[in-house]
Amino acid sequence: MSHQQDPAAASAPFDARANGAAIRTLAQDRPSDGPRTVEVIVKRFGFEPSRVEVTEGERVKLVVKSADGVHGVEVKKFKVNKKIPRGGEPVTIEFVASAAGEYPILCSEYCGEGHEDMKGMLVVAAKAPK
Repeated sequence: MSHQQDPAAASAPFDARANGAAIRTLAQDRPSDGPRTVEVIVKRFGFEPSRVEVTEGERVKLVVKSADGVHGVEVKKFKVNKKIPRGGEPVTIEFVASAAGEYPILCSEYCGEGHEDMKGMLVVAAKAPK
């Protein structure tokens, strides 16, 4: 049995130095004591991004804008429930992601026929033990 290397993989070698630098740059963009800021666009019938990933214990700051009508952002676990007005005016929502797990992000303002299907996910990764 002969082993053939994928030509695409051979032409695109992994450069650990370049990728490591990108990760370090991203980590430096956010002060270690400041909140993780995530910009979210709400529109019929979804959230962009639809998945927000943070770490347990992290302070989170969502800056939310509506692309069309009135919506709401609700994460029951963290007692988040804010109305997002039409017109694109940003609404800031801050909370601490105090428990690891996956929590639904829901629209808390009825916004039309697809409202019930408008869901996102907040993923809170467990903090690594020291």
